[in-house]
Amino acid sequence: MIETHVMNALLNSSLREGPFFAVLNFINGLVAPSFLFCAGFALAISLQRRWESYIHLERSFWRYIVRLGFILIVGYSLHLPFFSFRRLRELTDGQAWSSFFQADILQVIAVTLLALVCLACITRKKERWVWVSSLAAAAVIFVSPMAWELDFSGLPIWLRPFLTVSVKTEFPLFPWAAFLISGTVIGYWFVKAKETEKERPLMKRLPLLAAAGIALAILFEVLPFNFYANQNFWGPSPEFFFLRLGLVLFCLAGFWWYERLYNPSSKSLASVFGQESLLVYVVHLLIVYGQDYDWSLVRAYGQTLSYARCFVVFLLLTGAMFVLANVWHRLKAWNKRISNVVQFAALGILFLWFLTR
Repeated sequence: MIETHVMNALLNSSLREGPFFAVLNFINGLVAPSFLFCAGFALAISLQRRWESYIHLERSFWRYIVRLGFILIVGYSLHLPFFSFRRLRELTDGQAWSSFFQADILQVIAVTLLALVCLACITRKKERWVWVSSLAAAAVIFVSPMAWELDFSGLPIWLRPFLTVSVKTEFPLFPWAAFLISGTVIGYWFVKAKETEKERPLMKRLPLLAAAGIALAILFEVLPFNFYANQNFWGPSPEFFFLRLGLVLFCLAGFWWYERLYNPSSKSLASVFGQESLLVYVVHLLIVYGQDYDWSLVRAYGQTLSYARCFVVFLLLTGAMFVLANVWHRLKAWNKRISNVVQFAALGILFLWFLTR
């Protein structure tokens, strides 16, 4: 994720041609599907532990809803034209507000997780929930090419970015929500296999499933006819979706086998980043792209750096984010109350700064 944003923001424009950049761009394109897949996988684990509490709308359910609301607020805050309440009130530029309402990956995560949790409350049974979720994922996958062709201009400005790329948006729900739902479904079967000590057989079958999905994607792409009008393989096509999902599943199986073979520490780089992913996501974005202040990497360098310099920036930024994530992780483990005080104090200071600028 950090490498992708560094390359996108800082790599010299003249280097964005040729086969090497095309391959790098394709690999970097797997970051968002993986991020969404992991968010869905985490929901499956959470629901397995707190299913009864969630479907009966107990305290843990409402805490989860508040957490999703916080993610949604953070997602929109990153696109504020100005981090100033006074300047926002004076803003009349509709284009600036359309940028604010764009659907980014945090908005997709919050909205899709909310839909899945509400679906659990409606279906009540785990098996029914996972099958309905699977059908929802399939619907999103196969409807996506048609959804991109529809005209949503009559919808409210805050809703359009979730449904179409005709407005400024990077992550419409079609097809991105399907990656998260797929992670939830796979996570459900993983947790179930873990309970019955059948993880190993599942992880042996998972690469076969991934390979089958990739093979089918390639097969349907080379057919002499199309199922959709104006089909674009590199856009919302089901073929491209299953190609990326298959590669994500290969990574999942590979990391699972790596963990079994080498038994890495629970405080490993990947583990700490995973547990503090929201903090790392927000802070590194602010460093790379900035917000309503004068300095950021993209403002300091623009698209002028070579591959080697981008790689150095990536390493330094990753190291800084690991230190930040590790310090915050250790603080929470040492004293939860103090970490909560620090968290609310930081949010309070930011809110006051927003109101008084």
